[in-house]
Amino acid sequence: MKVISEKLVKMPRLMEVSAYRAARFEGRKPSVQQLKKWIDQGIIVGEVKDGMYFVDLSAELLGSDDPLLSEMLKVG
Repeated sequence: MKVISEKLVKMPRLMEVSAYRAARFEGRKPSVQQLKKWIDQGIIVGEVKDGMYFVDLSAELLGSDDPLLSEMLKVG
């Protein structure tokens, strides 16, 4: 198999929880409060900065929040 083209997409590492909710879920979506609870419980990897909740997209896409693994999987 040949790779015809490769396209890199730059994405922010963190996404505000309401934007993540809109982008990630179709139809019945969990509430913003539920997503915040999942971040607090560690079900979703995220961060709280100045009272705002953010989802860690790299961990969500890679399935891991291991910084060494994330660094190893970077392309470029």
